[in-house]
Amino acid sequence: MGANLEKLQQANGPINGESGREYSVSIPSLEDSIREKLNTLPPSLDELCIYRVSEILRKASESSYSPQLVSIGPFHRDNKNLGKMDVHKRRYLKTYLDSYCQINLQSCLQNLRDLEGRTRKCYVEHISLNSDQFVEMMLFDGVFIIMFLLKFYSPEIGDEDPIIKNMSMSGAIQYDMILLENQLPFFVLDHLFSLAQVSGQYSNFFQLTIELLRDLVKENTIQGGNIDGSQVKHILDLLRSCCIPSSLRPIRNVPYSRHSTVTELHYSRLSVTELHDVGVKFKAGVSGSSCLLDVKFTNGVLKIQPLRIQDRTESLFRNLIALEQCHYPESAYVTGYALFMGYLINTPKDAGILIDHEIIKNYLGNHEDVSTFINNLSKHVVLDNTSSYFEYQELDEYCKKSLHRWSTSFRRTYYGSPIIIISTIAAILLLGLTVIQAICSIISVKVPKKS
Repeated sequence: MGANLEKLQQANGPINGESGREYSVSIPSLEDSIREKLNTLPPSLDELCIYRVSEILRKASESSYSPQLVSIGPFHRDNKNLGKMDVHKRRYLKTYLDSYCQINLQSCLQNLRDLEGRTRKCYVEHISLNSDQFVEMMLFDGVFIIMFLLKFYSPEIGDEDPIIKNMSMSGAIQYDMILLENQLPFFVLDHLFSLAQVSGQYSNFFQLTIELLRDLVKENTIQGGNIDGSQVKHILDLLRSCCIPSSLRPIRNVPYSRHSTVTELHYSRLSVTELHDVGVKFKAGVSGSSCLLDVKFTNGVLKIQPLRIQDRTESLFRNLIALEQCHYPESAYVTGYALFMGYLINTPKDAGILIDHEIIKNYLGNHEDVSTFINNLSKHVVLDNTSSYFEYQELDEYCKKSLHRWSTSFRRTYYGSPIIIISTIAAILLLGLTVIQAICSIISVKVPKKS
């Protein structure tokens, strides 16, 4: 028995544990195991831009982050429910090669292999696909996006396509393209598009993608003129760039709490109804702006860009917020917007006022549905105190002026309806007549009668 123990110690190192029955592996083997784990880490953070949604966000709305029809990139590649689109990916690749004869498949694959290393660095996780599998994924998924957009926005080439003809199907694919976990780097898509040398209205991929985003944000005219295309990470990242105003100023950070008092929240954290009661007026649209998140307050008027709320609006905002939580913690403007709207809308009545002023275009249901949607958006998110798009100072000062509060309250109380107005006038006339009658009585008593 002693001889056997000695051999085990020589082979595996010293005995481990007080019981004498657990043995450690050799240091060289342990080193190899650790190095293998280290080798599976992304080699660089410079290109990192495609993330997994955190569990705490995913639990709030699983469906908002998961593709319905098509997998783009490696994260949902093994989802069998999305495998039905593989035949369409192959068909779109054949159309791509047949329609643009200048494309040489072998050269295309070689170009993608040259981009493989950079592409892998964009994903937060180590991708276990081998080189051939990864390049094939880049090709099929990238071409699918390009051909779908070309067919969708060029009726002459998309008329007979079964996906394009099916509005439900094509709409779902549009939203699948903006999911954080369902992205290919923009430089891959741009490269594949450039190989096709497309002529006509959509001669570059950037402009073609802008058309997609205009469809997703219907109430605002998306413009990409002031965006540096070389800095765009992926389609969701471009959507974010199009939504935020070009000039942004930091706000003072105020902890968000539904149970905070008005004093704790300051006046700018009042709800729509409360702002309305202190004389603030509301107007849809910000002059000269096409950015969805733009908000301005001037001369007692709070101007907010129209927001279209429908079934898939939640997915759009949740993925933008998830991107900011991972990649833009110090400039989380969409997150700031969601918190701001959460302050404004506490109740269905608040939602109703914004709907009446056409700031919210409600395609979701009743006012309560809108209120619930807005308040749920900002749950479990963190806002860095340097992140904002709206300066509250003017709104604060306006709300703090007692004259505005008093005069508005008086007008609403006494001049809110014709009945109150008539009653007030009648009371004043009655009071006047009573006073006159009293004066006449006094005069008649004091003036002596002539004998």
